[in-house]
Amino acid sequence: MQPDPQKRQRPAGTGRQVEKHKHNQQTKYTGIRGRLPDNWRERLPDPAIYYAQHVAKLSKPNALGWAQGQCPFHDDRNASLSVHVIDARGGWRCFASCGGGDLIGFHMRRTGLSFADAVRELIREPRA
Repeated sequence: MQPDPQKRQRPAGTGRQVEKHKHNQQTKYTGIRGRLPDNWRERLPDPAIYYAQHVAKLSKPNALGWAQGQCPFHDDRNASLSVHVIDARGGWRCFASCGGGDLIGFHMRRTGLSFADAVRELIREPRA
């Protein structure tokens, strides 16, 4: 069967190609310094305990699991920070324009660490 001359043919090698990189082929933690272990998400601290230690005047959580407290990122007299203490991700949101995110993002902002270093500190693993 011959190709239809009306259809436009792409020259060889111009189509989309997915390149595989050597560093993407290995996903398991092999003990190489700088990589996070595969189970790092399961090793994160309980958000209720973490936020109780780092947020001033944290209230008891409501029925949906959100607790309010004073935001540590700005001078706060009222409770403008909401943290989700039941969800494992530990979401947070400041209603005074500080932002929001998850427990790792909160720790990164509080300490100034990179993502990998913040995770290592939270799971209590030495830094690379």
